[in-house]
Amino acid sequence: MHWGTALITLLLATWTGVLSAQLEDTECGYFDEHQFLKQGSFAIPTEHQWVARIVFAKGFEGKIQNDGCLGALISKRNVLAPAHCFVQYNGEAEAFSVHLGVWNKSSVISQPSCDRDGFCVVPAQEIKLAEIAIHPEYDPLTLKNSLAVLTLQRDAKLNPNVMPVCMPPPQLVNETLVGQTFIVAGLRVKEDRKLKTWVNTLSRGFCQSKVSSIVTSSTTVCGYQAKPEGYYIGAPLVGMQVKGDVTQNFYLVGLMIDWRWENNRILSSFLAIRHYLDFIYQNANSLIVRS
Repeated sequence: MHWGTALITLLLATWTGVLSAQLEDTECGYFDEHQFLKQGSFAIPTEHQWVARIVFAKGFEGKIQNDGCLGALISKRNVLAPAHCFVQYNGEAEAFSVHLGVWNKSSVISQPSCDRDGFCVVPAQEIKLAEIAIHPEYDPLTLKNSLAVLTLQRDAKLNPNVMPVCMPPPQLVNETLVGQTFIVAGLRVKEDRKLKTWVNTLSRGFCQSKVSSIVTSSTTVCGYQAKPEGYYIGAPLVGMQVKGDVTQNFYLVGLMIDWRWENNRILSSFLAIRHYLDFIYQNANSLIVRS
């Protein structure tokens, strides 16, 4: 083995072991206040570790806006993603596998990824799909109820870069999603590295008054992104669950189903998963809800 490769492998093993010890009590939605405060040009690998990249039979590209799709890992065996990533007008689902733990979308899967400063990331995982459950009321013309539950052929190997997100806590399921601050994270259309961005949510009527073509419905929430970055469809929107005076974890709020430019800003629309919990629980196993 080349000494450089050996050194990278040793550093990765050491770093992973140390961070794994820090995360050993975390089952989902890992939250770190130091990471949370940093708003740089990218998100570090151990942030928003539930972001999953969808792989199609001919590569990463789909047949939707901006040629790419993401999802959210919700258990070792399940990923949530927009249905229109898979089902087109012919009614056929065309996905092949998912990539977990991707930090740089240009990196080779199954190999360590290093940037110019020598910062290295453990290899991402590719897992083939066993099943795709499409919401029975999904409408490909309007994109209403655009939700799919993906079942993987094997369990994801959890590590500091791969972790499921928590499901919505019961006490927050019926609270309004309007006038809130959430975070969207994912891979971007024009840049390689994963990023996180604040989203300030607004009423559906206001969003449609600004961009009439944006996809919204009674089961969506929309808002402006703090950073005008184009994310791939399916980027997870998460909220922060607080217990006492401590933020204990992130939980899944929605999946991006559409975005539009408006006066040098990006207005995004997200499918709110709290409306689909019965469907999700019927088609997924071992989901985690933090009380």
